[in-house]
Amino acid sequence: MKKIMLTIMFAFLSVSLFAQTTIPITFAVNMKIQAEEGYFNPLTDHIYIRGNFQVDVGDASDWSGTTFTATSPNQDSIYSLTINFPDSLVGKDVAYKFVLNDGGWESLPTNATYPDGNRHLIVTAPSMTLPVAYYNDDSVLIVQATNILNVTVDLSSIYGTGKGFFDPNVDSLVFQGLFGNGSVVSGNRTLTANDPIHPWIYSTSLVIKDVQGDSTQWKLRAFPDSNFFNGGWEVANNYVTAIGPDSSTTEIPTFVPTIFPIQPALATVGHVLFQVDMNNAVNKYTQQKIDPKTILIVGVKGQNPVLGGWAGNWLPSDTVTTDSTQATLITLNDSGKNGDKVAGDGIWSGLVTFPVGNVGGPGLFKYGFYYAGEDTLNGGYHPMDNEFLDGSVNHWVDVKAGDTVIVNNKFGDPTNYSSLTGVKKENNLTPEKYTLDQNYPNPFNPSTVIRYSVPKSQLVTLKVYNLLGQEVATLVNNRQNAGNYQVTFNADKLASGIYFYNLNTAGFNATKKMILLK
Repeated sequence: MKKIMLTIMFAFLSVSLFAQTTIPITFAVNMKIQAEEGYFNPLTDHIYIRGNFQVDVGDASDWSGTTFTATSPNQDSIYSLTINFPDSLVGKDVAYKFVLNDGGWESLPTNATYPDGNRHLIVTAPSMTLPVAYYNDDSVLIVQATNILNVTVDLSSIYGTGKGFFDPNVDSLVFQGLFGNGSVVSGNRTLTANDPIHPWIYSTSLVIKDVQGDSTQWKLRAFPDSNFFNGGWEVANNYVTAIGPDSSTTEIPTFVPTIFPIQPALATVGHVLFQVDMNNAVNKYTQQKIDPKTILIVGVKGQNPVLGGWAGNWLPSDTVTTDSTQATLITLNDSGKNGDKVAGDGIWSGLVTFPVGNVGGPGLFKYGFYYAGEDTLNGGYHPMDNEFLDGSVNHWVDVKAGDTVIVNNKFGDPTNYSSLTGVKKENNLTPEKYTLDQNYPNPFNPSTVIRYSVPKSQLVTLKVYNLLGQEVATLVNNRQNAGNYQVTFNADKLASGIYFYNLNTAGFNATKKMILLK
Protein backbone atom coordinates (compact mmCIF):
# COMPACT_ATOMS: atom_id res chain seq x y z
CA MET A 1 0.00 0.00 0.00
CA LYS A 2 2.83 2.36 0.89
CA LYS A 3 4.42 1.65 -2.46
CA ILE A 4 1.19 2.50 -4.31
CA MET A 5 0.87 5.82 -2.47
CA LEU A 6 4.44 6.82 -3.33
CA THR A 7 3.78 6.02 -6.99
CA ILE A 8 0.66 8.22 -7.05
CA MET A 9 2.46 11.11 -5.33
CA PHE A 10 5.36 10.92 -7.80
CA ALA A 11 2.98 10.97 -10.74
CA PHE A 12 1.17 14.04 -9.31
CA LEU A 13 4.45 15.87 -8.76
CA SER A 14 5.57 15.01 -12.28
CA VAL A 15 2.39 16.46 -13.77
CA SER A 16 2.74 19.61 -11.61
CA LEU A 17 6.35 20.14 -12.57
CA PHE A 18 5.84 19.79 -16.30
CA ALA A 19 2.34 21.37 -16.77
CA GLN A 20 2.47 24.66 -18.73
CA THR A 21 0.96 27.73 -17.01
CA THR A 22 -0.29 30.88 -18.76
CA ILE A 23 0.45 34.58 -18.40
CA PRO A 24 -2.72 36.66 -18.85
CA ILE A 25 -1.88 39.95 -20.57
CA THR A 26 -4.55 42.64 -20.89
CA PHE A 27 -4.36 45.01 -23.87
CA ALA A 28 -6.38 48.26 -23.99
CA VAL A 29 -6.72 51.11 -26.47
CA ASN A 30 -8.61 54.42 -26.22
CA MET A 31 -10.63 55.12 -29.38
CA LYS A 32 -12.33 58.32 -28.20
CA ILE A 33 -10.18 60.70 -30.29
CA GLN A 34 -10.61 58.56 -33.40
CA ALA A 35 -14.38 58.52 -32.89
CA GLU A 36 -14.64 62.29 -32.38
CA GLU A 37 -12.51 62.94 -35.46
CA GLY A 38 -14.81 60.71 -37.50
CA TYR A 39 -12.38 57.87 -38.17
CA PHE A 40 -14.05 55.28 -35.91
CA ASN A 41 -17.70 54.31 -35.56
CA PRO A 42 -18.32 52.26 -32.39
CA LEU A 43 -21.54 50.85 -33.87
CA THR A 44 -19.97 49.31 -36.94
CA ASP A 45 -16.18 49.23 -36.59
CA HIS A 46 -13.94 46.66 -34.88
CA ILE A 47 -10.58 46.75 -33.15
CA TYR A 48 -8.24 43.78 -33.53
CA ILE A 49 -4.92 42.99 -31.86
CA ARG A 50 -2.34 41.45 -34.12
CA GLY A 51 1.33 40.61 -33.64
CA ASN A 52 4.12 38.07 -33.78
CA PHE A 53 2.68 36.16 -30.80
CA GLN A 54 -0.46 34.76 -32.41
CA VAL A 55 0.80 31.28 -33.39
CA ASP A 56 2.35 30.85 -29.92
CA VAL A 57 -1.05 31.39 -28.28
CA GLY A 58 -2.85 29.02 -30.66
CA ASP A 59 -3.92 31.18 -33.62
CA ALA A 60 -3.51 30.13 -37.25
CA SER A 61 -0.90 32.74 -38.20
CA ASP A 62 0.86 35.85 -36.96
CA TRP A 63 -0.10 39.41 -37.91
CA SER A 64 -3.47 38.46 -39.37
CA GLY A 65 -7.03 37.40 -38.63
CA THR A 66 -9.83 38.51 -36.32
CA THR A 67 -9.31 36.07 -33.45
CA PHE A 68 -8.31 38.75 -30.98
CA THR A 69 -11.08 41.34 -31.05
CA ALA A 70 -11.10 44.01 -28.36
CA THR A 71 -14.41 45.20 -26.94
CA SER A 72 -15.70 48.05 -24.79
CA PRO A 73 -18.07 46.48 -22.22
CA ASN A 74 -18.61 49.81 -20.47
CA GLN A 75 -19.03 51.67 -23.77
CA ASP A 76 -16.48 54.21 -22.52
CA SER A 77 -14.32 54.18 -25.71
CA ILE A 78 -11.75 51.94 -23.98
CA TYR A 79 -11.44 48.70 -25.98
CA SER A 80 -9.68 45.85 -24.17
CA LEU A 81 -8.91 42.15 -24.40
CA THR A 82 -7.01 39.69 -22.19
CA ILE A 83 -4.90 37.12 -24.03
CA ASN A 84 -3.30 34.14 -22.27
CA PHE A 85 0.36 33.81 -23.23
CA PRO A 86 2.24 30.56 -22.54
CA ASP A 87 4.92 30.81 -19.88
CA SER A 88 7.41 29.68 -22.51
CA LEU A 89 7.34 33.31 -23.73
CA VAL A 90 8.38 34.79 -20.39
CA GLY A 91 11.21 37.24 -21.01
CA LYS A 92 10.55 37.35 -24.73
CA ASP A 93 10.05 40.60 -26.71
CA VAL A 94 6.61 40.62 -28.38
CA ALA A 95 5.65 43.03 -31.18
CA TYR A 96 2.01 43.99 -31.81
CA LYS A 97 -0.38 46.64 -33.13
CA PHE A 98 -4.00 47.63 -32.86
CA VAL A 99 -5.86 47.34 -36.16
CA LEU A 100 -9.04 49.18 -37.13
CA ASN A 101 -11.26 46.81 -39.13
CA ASP A 102 -9.26 44.75 -41.60
CA GLY A 103 -6.81 47.26 -43.08
CA GLY A 104 -6.52 50.09 -40.56
CA TRP A 105 -3.09 49.32 -39.20
CA GLU A 106 -1.76 51.81 -36.69
CA SER A 107 0.68 54.34 -38.12
CA LEU A 108 3.38 54.78 -35.52
CA PRO A 109 6.56 56.86 -35.85
CA THR A 110 9.86 55.05 -36.19
CA ASN A 111 11.78 56.24 -33.12
CA ALA A 112 13.31 54.99 -29.88
CA THR A 113 9.88 53.95 -28.58
CA TYR A 114 8.91 52.18 -31.80
CA PRO A 115 12.22 51.25 -33.47
CA ASP A 116 10.48 49.11 -36.08
CA GLY A 117 7.16 50.99 -36.17
CA ASN A 118 5.45 48.47 -33.83
CA ARG A 119 4.44 48.40 -30.18
CA HIS A 120 6.50 46.08 -27.94
CA LEU A 121 6.23 44.33 -24.57
CA ILE A 122 8.42 41.94 -22.59
CA VAL A 123 6.32 39.02 -21.33
CA THR A 124 6.49 39.02 -17.52
CA ALA A 125 4.92 36.53 -15.08
CA PRO A 126 2.51 36.09 -13.47
CA SER A 127 0.30 38.58 -15.39
CA MET A 128 0.40 41.94 -17.12
CA THR A 129 -2.07 44.81 -17.52
CA LEU A 130 -0.67 47.18 -20.14
CA PRO A 131 -1.27 50.94 -19.89
CA VAL A 132 -4.19 52.17 -21.99
CA ALA A 133 -2.78 53.25 -25.34
CA TYR A 134 -4.19 55.71 -27.85
CA TYR A 135 -4.72 54.40 -31.36
CA ASN A 136 -1.93 55.83 -33.56
CA ASP A 137 -0.61 57.39 -30.33
CA ASP A 138 -3.09 60.18 -31.10
CA SER A 139 -4.21 61.71 -27.80
CA VAL A 140 -4.99 65.20 -29.13
CA LEU A 141 -8.35 65.99 -30.66
CA ILE A 142 -7.86 67.43 -34.13
CA VAL A 143 -11.01 69.08 -35.35
CA GLN A 144 -11.62 68.95 -39.07
CA ALA A 145 -13.42 71.94 -40.51
CA THR A 146 -14.97 72.63 -43.88
CA ASN A 147 -14.58 76.21 -45.09
CA ILE A 148 -15.73 78.11 -48.14
CA LEU A 149 -13.01 80.20 -49.78
CA ASN A 150 -14.08 82.94 -52.19
CA VAL A 151 -11.26 84.22 -54.38
CA THR A 152 -11.53 87.31 -56.61
CA VAL A 153 -8.75 88.82 -58.72
CA ASP A 154 -8.35 91.89 -60.90
CA LEU A 155 -6.62 91.14 -64.21
CA SER A 156 -7.17 94.61 -65.69
CA SER A 157 -3.45 95.37 -65.80
CA ILE A 158 -2.78 92.40 -68.13
CA TYR A 159 -6.22 91.87 -69.72
CA GLY A 160 -6.34 92.10 -73.52
CA THR A 161 -5.92 90.13 -76.72
CA GLY A 162 -2.85 88.67 -78.34
CA LYS A 163 0.71 88.22 -77.15
CA GLY A 164 1.67 90.07 -74.01
CA PHE A 165 -1.81 89.97 -72.49
CA PHE A 166 -4.08 87.63 -70.57
CA ASP A 167 -6.32 86.74 -73.49
CA PRO A 168 -9.72 85.41 -72.30
CA ASN A 169 -10.15 83.55 -75.59
CA VAL A 170 -6.97 81.54 -75.01
CA ASP A 171 -5.82 81.77 -71.41
CA SER A 172 -7.16 80.52 -68.10
CA LEU A 173 -6.38 81.09 -64.43
CA VAL A 174 -6.36 78.18 -61.98
CA PHE A 175 -6.24 77.93 -58.18
CA GLN A 176 -3.31 75.63 -57.42
CA GLY A 177 -0.48 74.93 -55.07
CA LEU A 178 -2.21 73.77 -51.89
CA PHE A 179 0.46 72.95 -49.35
CA GLY A 180 -1.63 72.29 -46.23
CA ASN A 181 -1.52 69.17 -44.10
CA GLY A 182 -3.75 67.07 -46.29
CA SER A 183 -6.15 69.75 -47.47
CA VAL A 184 -9.07 68.43 -49.49
CA VAL A 185 -10.46 70.85 -52.07
CA SER A 186 -13.64 70.65 -54.07
CA GLY A 187 -15.27 73.10 -56.42
CA ASN A 188 -14.11 74.77 -59.61
CA ARG A 189 -10.42 75.56 -59.35
CA THR A 190 -10.58 77.52 -62.60
CA LEU A 191 -11.51 81.16 -62.04
CA THR A 192 -14.20 82.61 -64.31
CA ALA A 193 -15.33 86.07 -65.38
CA ASN A 194 -18.91 86.78 -64.29
CA ASP A 195 -18.99 90.59 -64.33
CA PRO A 196 -20.12 91.87 -67.75
CA ILE A 197 -19.17 95.45 -66.84
CA HIS A 198 -15.69 94.49 -65.62
CA PRO A 199 -14.76 91.38 -67.65
CA TRP A 200 -11.24 91.40 -66.20
CA ILE A 201 -12.58 90.46 -62.76
CA TYR A 202 -12.21 86.70 -62.25
CA SER A 203 -13.42 84.67 -59.29
CA THR A 204 -14.22 81.24 -57.94
CA SER A 205 -15.63 79.64 -54.82
CA LEU A 206 -13.95 76.58 -53.33
CA VAL A 207 -14.67 74.23 -50.45
CA ILE A 208 -11.58 73.40 -48.37
CA LYS A 209 -11.53 70.70 -45.70
CA ASP A 210 -8.56 70.77 -43.35
CA VAL A 211 -7.62 70.88 -39.68
CA GLN A 212 -9.30 73.76 -37.87
CA GLY A 213 -6.71 76.32 -36.83
CA ASP A 214 -4.24 75.08 -39.44
CA SER A 215 -3.51 77.00 -42.60
CA THR A 216 -3.26 76.19 -46.26
CA GLN A 217 -0.91 77.87 -48.74
CA TRP A 218 -1.81 78.46 -52.34
CA LYS A 219 -0.98 80.33 -55.53
CA LEU A 220 -2.66 81.02 -58.82
CA ARG A 221 -1.32 79.72 -62.10
CA ALA A 222 -2.10 80.81 -65.66
CA PHE A 223 -2.38 78.46 -68.62
CA PRO A 224 -1.08 77.73 -71.20
CA ASP A 225 1.98 78.13 -68.99
CA SER A 226 4.18 78.73 -72.06
CA ASN A 227 2.42 82.08 -72.54
CA PHE A 228 3.47 83.35 -69.14
CA PHE A 229 6.55 84.21 -67.16
CA ASN A 230 7.61 81.79 -64.40
CA GLY A 231 5.68 78.91 -65.97
CA GLY A 232 2.42 80.70 -65.28
CA TRP A 233 2.93 80.67 -61.51
CA GLU A 234 2.56 83.80 -59.46
CA VAL A 235 5.89 85.40 -58.65
CA ALA A 236 4.93 86.61 -55.18
CA ASN A 237 4.95 84.41 -52.10
CA ASN A 238 2.17 81.96 -51.37
CA TYR A 239 -1.08 83.17 -49.96
CA VAL A 240 -1.91 81.63 -46.58
CA THR A 241 -5.51 80.97 -45.60
CA ALA A 242 -6.38 80.02 -42.01
CA ILE A 243 -8.93 77.26 -41.52
CA GLY A 244 -11.65 78.66 -39.28
CA PRO A 245 -14.54 76.95 -37.49
CA ASP A 246 -16.67 74.54 -39.47
CA SER A 247 -18.85 76.19 -42.14
CA SER A 248 -16.81 79.42 -42.07
CA THR A 249 -16.56 81.56 -45.19
CA THR A 250 -13.37 83.45 -46.04
CA GLU A 251 -13.58 86.31 -48.52
CA ILE A 252 -10.19 87.06 -50.07
CA PRO A 253 -10.20 90.81 -50.83
CA THR A 254 -9.89 91.49 -54.56
CA PHE A 255 -6.19 91.52 -55.45
CA VAL A 256 -3.93 91.81 -58.47
CA PRO A 257 -2.08 88.48 -58.93
CA THR A 258 1.61 88.60 -59.76
CA ILE A 259 1.14 86.80 -63.06
CA PHE A 260 2.80 88.17 -66.16
CA PRO A 261 2.25 87.30 -69.83
CA ILE A 262 5.48 86.95 -71.77
CA GLN A 263 6.15 90.30 -73.39
CA PRO A 264 7.61 91.13 -76.80
CA ALA A 265 10.87 93.06 -76.91
CA LEU A 266 10.54 96.66 -75.77
CA ALA A 267 9.30 98.89 -78.59
CA THR A 268 10.32 102.00 -76.66
CA VAL A 269 12.72 102.46 -73.77
CA GLY A 270 11.58 101.63 -70.27
CA HIS A 271 12.92 102.86 -66.94
CA VAL A 272 13.06 101.41 -63.46
CA LEU A 273 13.87 103.46 -60.37
CA PHE A 274 15.37 100.98 -57.91
CA GLN A 275 15.20 102.10 -54.28
CA VAL A 276 16.36 99.94 -51.39
CA ASP A 277 16.36 100.82 -47.70
CA MET A 278 19.71 99.72 -46.23
CA ASN A 279 18.91 100.80 -42.68
CA ASN A 280 18.97 97.69 -40.48
CA ALA A 281 20.41 95.60 -43.35
CA VAL A 282 21.71 92.20 -42.24
CA ASN A 283 24.50 90.34 -44.02
CA LYS A 284 23.27 86.78 -44.60
CA TYR A 285 26.77 85.34 -44.13
CA THR A 286 27.22 86.74 -40.62
CA GLN A 287 23.57 87.34 -39.63
CA GLN A 288 24.78 90.65 -38.22
CA LYS A 289 23.26 94.08 -38.77
CA ILE A 290 25.59 96.38 -40.68
CA ASP A 291 26.18 100.03 -39.83
CA PRO A 292 24.84 101.96 -42.87
CA LYS A 293 27.73 104.42 -42.55
CA THR A 294 30.24 101.65 -43.36
CA ILE A 295 28.56 100.66 -46.65
CA LEU A 296 30.67 101.59 -49.68
CA ILE A 297 28.75 99.97 -52.55
CA VAL A 298 25.14 98.89 -53.03
CA GLY A 299 24.35 97.18 -56.32
CA VAL A 300 21.54 95.36 -58.07
CA LYS A 301 22.01 92.22 -60.17
CA GLY A 302 19.27 90.29 -61.89
CA GLN A 303 17.77 88.18 -64.62
CA ASN A 304 17.35 90.91 -67.24
CA PRO A 305 20.39 91.44 -69.50
CA VAL A 306 20.49 95.10 -68.45
CA LEU A 307 20.94 93.87 -64.85
CA GLY A 308 23.75 91.52 -65.83
CA GLY A 309 21.76 88.37 -66.55
CA TRP A 310 22.96 86.95 -63.20
CA ALA A 311 26.54 86.95 -64.58
CA GLY A 312 29.61 87.99 -62.62
CA ASN A 313 31.02 87.02 -59.25
CA TRP A 314 29.18 89.35 -56.85
CA LEU A 315 32.34 91.38 -56.36
CA PRO A 316 33.03 95.13 -56.59
CA SER A 317 34.76 94.40 -59.90
CA ASP A 318 31.35 93.44 -61.38
CA THR A 319 30.50 97.15 -61.37
CA VAL A 320 33.27 98.01 -63.84
CA THR A 321 32.40 98.61 -67.50
CA THR A 322 35.10 98.48 -70.17
CA ASP A 323 35.05 98.66 -73.96
CA SER A 324 34.56 94.91 -74.16
CA THR A 325 32.50 94.12 -71.08
CA GLN A 326 29.27 95.29 -69.53
CA ALA A 327 28.81 95.80 -65.81
CA THR A 328 26.95 92.89 -64.26
CA LEU A 329 26.26 94.69 -60.99
CA ILE A 330 24.47 98.03 -61.41
CA THR A 331 25.50 100.47 -58.69
CA LEU A 332 23.04 102.58 -56.73
CA ASN A 333 23.76 105.72 -54.71
CA ASP A 334 22.73 107.59 -51.57
CA SER A 335 24.00 110.97 -52.69
CA GLY A 336 20.80 112.53 -53.98
CA LYS A 337 21.69 111.81 -57.63
CA ASN A 338 20.32 109.63 -60.45
CA GLY A 339 16.88 109.25 -58.89
CA ASP A 340 17.99 109.23 -55.24
CA LYS A 341 15.68 111.61 -53.39
CA VAL A 342 17.49 112.35 -50.12
CA ALA A 343 21.24 112.16 -49.68
CA GLY A 344 22.47 110.20 -46.69
CA ASP A 345 19.13 108.74 -45.58
CA GLY A 346 20.23 105.12 -45.99
CA ILE A 347 17.97 104.58 -49.00
CA TRP A 348 20.12 103.79 -52.04
CA SER A 349 18.62 104.47 -55.47
CA GLY A 350 19.35 104.34 -59.15
CA LEU A 351 17.40 105.02 -62.34
CA VAL A 352 18.13 102.24 -64.84
CA THR A 353 17.24 102.47 -68.54
CA PHE A 354 16.08 99.41 -70.47
CA PRO A 355 16.71 100.06 -74.19
CA VAL A 356 14.56 99.34 -77.23
CA GLY A 357 14.76 95.67 -78.17
CA ASN A 358 15.54 94.55 -74.62
CA VAL A 359 13.50 91.86 -72.88
CA GLY A 360 10.23 93.27 -71.57
CA GLY A 361 8.02 92.10 -68.76
CA PRO A 362 8.99 90.81 -65.33
CA GLY A 363 12.40 89.82 -64.12
CA LEU A 364 13.99 88.65 -60.89
CA PHE A 365 16.74 90.56 -59.10
CA LYS A 366 18.60 90.94 -55.81
CA TYR A 367 20.62 93.61 -54.07
CA GLY A 368 24.12 93.20 -52.68
CA PHE A 369 26.37 95.49 -50.66
CA TYR A 370 30.06 95.90 -49.87
CA TYR A 371 32.01 97.28 -46.94
CA ALA A 372 35.63 96.98 -45.89
CA GLY A 373 36.54 93.34 -45.30
CA GLU A 374 33.23 92.03 -46.65
CA ASP A 375 34.94 90.34 -49.60
CA THR A 376 36.63 87.85 -47.23
CA LEU A 377 33.30 86.35 -46.17
CA ASN A 378 32.13 83.01 -47.57
CA GLY A 379 35.74 82.25 -48.45
CA GLY A 380 35.66 85.11 -50.92
CA TYR A 381 33.12 83.29 -53.12
CA HIS A 382 30.29 85.58 -54.26
CA PRO A 383 30.60 87.66 -51.06
CA MET A 384 28.22 90.42 -52.26
CA ASP A 385 25.45 87.87 -52.85
CA ASN A 386 24.55 88.65 -49.26
CA GLU A 387 20.83 89.52 -49.23
CA PHE A 388 18.69 86.39 -48.89
CA LEU A 389 19.67 83.36 -46.82
CA ASP A 390 17.31 81.27 -48.97
CA GLY A 391 18.87 81.20 -52.43
CA SER A 392 15.47 80.71 -54.08
CA VAL A 393 14.13 84.09 -52.87
CA ASN A 394 14.33 87.18 -55.10
CA HIS A 395 12.74 90.54 -55.73
CA TRP A 396 10.92 91.08 -59.02
CA VAL A 397 10.07 94.01 -61.27
CA ASP A 398 7.83 94.31 -64.33
CA VAL A 399 9.60 96.39 -66.98
CA LYS A 400 7.20 98.39 -69.18
CA ALA A 401 7.93 100.09 -72.49
CA GLY A 402 7.61 103.85 -72.22
CA ASP A 403 7.07 103.83 -68.44
CA THR A 404 9.02 104.48 -65.28
CA VAL A 405 8.45 101.76 -62.73
CA ILE A 406 9.22 102.80 -59.17
CA VAL A 407 10.44 99.99 -56.90
CA ASN A 408 10.71 100.40 -53.14
CA ASN A 409 12.43 97.57 -51.29
CA LYS A 410 13.88 96.83 -47.89
CA PHE A 411 17.13 94.89 -47.95
CA GLY A 412 16.39 91.29 -46.99
CA ASP A 413 12.61 91.66 -47.35
CA PRO A 414 11.24 89.91 -50.47
CA THR A 415 7.97 91.85 -50.33
CA ASN A 416 7.45 93.92 -53.47
CA TYR A 417 6.66 97.50 -52.52
CA SER A 418 6.30 98.86 -56.06
CA SER A 419 4.07 101.92 -55.94
CA LEU A 420 3.61 101.58 -59.68
CA THR A 421 3.63 98.32 -61.57
CA GLY A 422 3.27 100.08 -64.92
CA VAL A 423 1.18 102.51 -66.88
CA LYS A 424 -0.70 100.76 -69.65
CA LYS A 425 -2.17 102.42 -72.72
CA GLU A 426 -5.43 100.54 -73.19
CA ASN A 427 -6.00 101.02 -76.92
CA ASN A 428 -5.12 103.22 -79.89
CA LEU A 429 -8.30 105.31 -79.73
CA THR A 430 -7.96 109.05 -79.21
CA PRO A 431 -10.34 110.25 -76.50
CA GLU A 432 -12.40 113.37 -77.04
CA LYS A 433 -12.04 114.70 -73.50
CA TYR A 434 -10.18 114.37 -70.22
CA THR A 435 -11.51 111.83 -67.75
CA LEU A 436 -10.50 110.45 -64.37
CA ASP A 437 -12.45 107.32 -63.42
CA GLN A 438 -13.19 106.00 -59.96
CA ASN A 439 -10.57 103.46 -58.95
CA TYR A 440 -11.57 99.78 -58.95
CA PRO A 441 -11.86 97.94 -56.67
CA ASN A 442 -12.77 100.44 -53.98
CA PRO A 443 -12.28 99.79 -51.09
CA PHE A 444 -9.10 97.90 -52.01
CA ASN A 445 -6.33 95.83 -50.41
CA PRO A 446 -3.57 96.35 -51.37
CA SER A 447 -3.87 97.09 -55.10
CA THR A 448 -6.31 99.07 -57.18
CA VAL A 449 -6.55 100.27 -60.79
CA ILE A 450 -6.98 103.92 -61.82
CA ARG A 451 -8.09 104.78 -65.37
CA TYR A 452 -7.86 108.16 -67.06
CA SER A 453 -7.88 109.74 -70.52
CA VAL A 454 -5.94 112.62 -72.07
CA PRO A 455 -7.01 113.97 -75.52
CA LYS A 456 -3.60 115.35 -76.53
CA SER A 457 0.12 114.86 -75.92
CA GLN A 458 1.33 116.68 -72.80
CA LEU A 459 2.93 116.39 -69.37
CA VAL A 460 0.73 114.27 -67.07
CA THR A 461 1.05 113.83 -63.32
CA LEU A 462 -0.98 111.43 -61.19
CA LYS A 463 -0.30 111.57 -57.47
CA VAL A 464 -1.76 110.07 -54.27
CA TYR A 465 -2.28 112.08 -51.08
CA ASN A 466 -3.34 111.23 -47.54
CA LEU A 467 -6.01 113.02 -45.48
CA LEU A 468 -3.45 115.62 -44.37
CA GLY A 469 -2.69 116.53 -47.97
CA GLN A 470 0.74 114.91 -47.84
CA GLU A 471 1.95 113.25 -51.04
CA VAL A 472 2.43 109.51 -50.50
CA ALA A 473 3.06 108.33 -54.09
CA THR A 474 3.75 109.68 -57.56
CA LEU A 475 2.23 107.30 -60.07
CA VAL A 476 2.80 109.28 -63.29
CA ASN A 477 5.08 112.23 -63.97
CA ASN A 478 6.04 112.29 -67.63
CA ARG A 479 4.85 113.30 -71.09
CA GLN A 480 2.18 111.01 -72.54
CA ASN A 481 0.59 110.82 -75.95
CA ALA A 482 -3.17 111.20 -76.34
CA GLY A 483 -4.88 108.03 -75.18
CA ASN A 484 -6.71 106.03 -72.54
CA TYR A 485 -4.49 104.81 -69.71
CA GLN A 486 -4.66 102.66 -66.60
CA VAL A 487 -2.33 102.55 -63.61
CA THR A 488 -2.12 99.80 -60.98
CA PHE A 489 -1.39 101.33 -57.59
CA ASN A 490 0.03 99.06 -54.88
CA ALA A 491 -0.41 100.42 -51.33
CA ASP A 492 1.44 97.68 -49.43
CA LYS A 493 3.38 100.24 -47.37
CA LEU A 494 0.42 102.42 -46.48
CA ALA A 495 -1.94 102.16 -43.53
CA SER A 496 -5.68 101.66 -43.87
CA GLY A 497 -7.60 104.88 -44.41
CA ILE A 498 -8.93 107.41 -46.90
CA TYR A 499 -6.64 108.65 -49.69
CA PHE A 500 -7.06 110.99 -52.66
CA TYR A 501 -5.63 110.64 -56.15
CA ASN A 502 -5.16 113.70 -58.36
CA LEU A 503 -4.72 113.89 -62.14
CA ASN A 504 -3.15 117.13 -63.33
CA THR A 505 -2.37 118.33 -66.87
CA ALA A 506 -2.13 121.71 -68.58
CA GLY A 507 -5.87 121.62 -69.30
CA PHE A 508 -7.37 119.43 -66.59
CA ASN A 509 -7.27 118.88 -62.83
CA ALA A 510 -9.41 116.34 -60.99
CA THR A 511 -9.33 114.55 -57.63
CA LYS A 512 -11.15 111.46 -56.41
CA LYS A 513 -11.32 109.62 -53.09
CA MET A 514 -10.35 105.98 -52.49
CA ILE A 515 -10.36 103.76 -49.42
CA LEU A 516 -7.57 101.37 -48.42
CA LEU A 517 -9.00 98.68 -46.14
CA LYS A 518 -6.52 96.12 -44.81
